[in-house]
Amino acid sequence: MYFDKDVILFDQSMADQTTALTTLADALQKVGVVKPSFKEGILNREKQFPTGLIAPSMGVAIPHTDAVHVIKPQIGFLQLKEPVHFNQMGDNADVSAKLIFMLALNDPDLQLAMLQRLMGLFQNDDLMKKLTTISTTADFKDIMKQAEID
Repeated sequence: MYFDKDVILFDQSMADQTTALTTLADALQKVGVVKPSFKEGILNREKQFPTGLIAPSMGVAIPHTDAVHVIKPQIGFLQLKEPVHFNQMGDNADVSAKLIFMLALNDPDLQLAMLQRLMGLFQNDDLMKKLTTISTTADFKDIMKQAEID
């Protein structure tokens, strides 16, 4: 359900955080699940409320914005060749994010539940390491199913 539009990008090189966020936001807009205002919402929110996290095995980011910018619930995924800089949620510490999960959710309660599920995934070293090496949508969806994020 959250990955049915296949906004799942593997082995990407991005110059910086803005390029990574813009790439994912544009991909979500292209498949019609977010409004044109989504990209600006993501970029502005990231400046005010950073979404980087240091998971046990690597840095990740979970950018999201207000539900008003979302047409249909979806999650975009970006696997990076080289990490990009994010600030950590809460204390603004430096995070080198290798994986980005961009949430496009139109229900605030659903957003909280999804963040909790993602936190569970981030604690699973085996699945997280697999996410850095997979190269097919089928493998990605299998990992999300194992993490109960589907």
